[in-house]
Amino acid sequence: MEYLKARTNCGKEIVFEREPITSGGEKVVFFSKDHQQVIGFFFGKLDDPYERRNRLAKIVGDYNPTLNGSQSDYWNKHFCWPVAIVDGEKRIPADFIRRHNLTTPVLGVVCPSYRPNFFFRDRTGNVREKKGRWFTGEKSRKLLPDSERGDFLRYLQCCSIMASSVRRLHFAGLAHSDLSHSNVLIDPKHGDACVIDIDSLVVPGLAPPSVLGTPGYIAPEVIVGKALPSIETDLHALAVLIYETLLLRHPLQGPKIHSKSPEEDELLGMGEKALFIEHPTDKSNHPKKGVAVSSDRLGPHLHYMFEKTFVHGLHNPRQRATASEWEKALTKTLDLIHPSPNGKQWFILTRGLSKNCPYTNETVRSAVPTMDFFRDKGGGAYSDEQHSVTIWNNRYLYKWHIFSNLSPLQTDREPQAYFSFYQSRWWMVNQSGDDMILVDEQEYLRNGHAVEITQDLKVLLSPEDGGRLAIFNFLE
Repeated sequence: MEYLKARTNCGKEIVFEREPITSGGEKVVFFSKDHQQVIGFFFGKLDDPYERRNRLAKIVGDYNPTLNGSQSDYWNKHFCWPVAIVDGEKRIPADFIRRHNLTTPVLGVVCPSYRPNFFFRDRTGNVREKKGRWFTGEKSRKLLPDSERGDFLRYLQCCSIMASSVRRLHFAGLAHSDLSHSNVLIDPKHGDACVIDIDSLVVPGLAPPSVLGTPGYIAPEVIVGKALPSIETDLHALAVLIYETLLLRHPLQGPKIHSKSPEEDELLGMGEKALFIEHPTDKSNHPKKGVAVSSDRLGPHLHYMFEKTFVHGLHNPRQRATASEWEKALTKTLDLIHPSPNGKQWFILTRGLSKNCPYTNETVRSAVPTMDFFRDKGGGAYSDEQHSVTIWNNRYLYKWHIFSNLSPLQTDREPQAYFSFYQSRWWMVNQSGDDMILVDEQEYLRNGHAVEITQDLKVLLSPEDGGRLAIFNFLE
């Protein structure tokens, strides 16, 4: 195989294949010789060549969360972030430029290749990228091997990573501008996700959006021409992604017809007349046969977020749930997960919800212990955090459960306690390395020791700053 060479802005040489692996709306993409990187060359005529180069320089450098910092390794896994630019390379042959209609002078961006777990072989034997549509589209799901489909727990984990990644972008003032199931890879087999196509980010004060988005994910105010892609429009797209991933349907695509023209009906249904298919009061867009699993079945935290975004924030962008709120809601929802009786699925189980698994139609017959978290307000007072954990045999607690001032991204995954159903009784075993306190008994729960879980048991998980008070209950 013949290869071409190009020098990047950081002085390194990339050797790449002559034949493309894919092309999109703006770029044609080639593998490096070792397949560890890809280079995407822009084709056609760039309307904003100067602006585009400045945007890429900022994205590769100043705004790059994968370069340094305590969480750079984490972000390196969950962003396919550009690492270098190829600009004006004169060694690229003229016939290659003509063949692929590349912009001149040549402009390209170098990115790491997707991790191996983001590829799979479909039922016909073809290698595919794990773009979200494979897992949410009714027809495409049929081409998935059973081993790739994952379960509800893994989809929740995928959504949690999506939300934290978008939160990181927004924290830096950046907007993705084209979030969709084409630009987010998910791996439900392992509960993993990766945000791609980073080179079109909206950079504050420097680069306006270069795309309006992908149909189905474009915010209503963009469709009607009242706004351009921004952090607020990202929040609409993120909510659509999460809703689709967890419920396998689009939140706005219901039976309501707005026009005899299919094109106009689509514009109205996604734009000016957009209406949530689970709107609590206006049921004109509710599916005629109902829905397999309603959003309230996902627990109070996610149900609230969907209503906040698709009811109150659908046509009022400032009322949409933020990426940080989604991240927190998903973290709390992961704490409400419970295995189905056959052990092959997971579902949300908490106060007010049925003990019947909606995916297997099996019912948990025994009482299920739960713990509610309370935050120390000082002076011996505690406030209800509206955060619970549903307990099952061999479930672990981690530091972000023990302390109210930690998140899963701020600490390690060393277990601090675990739960066990032994001799027909439920137990919690302290393995934090420090003492916990049994509040009513005024006794220590030493490291390595267990306490039986009983109704209204109170345990101070740590006496240190941020240590939570946990109160236990049972779902009968």
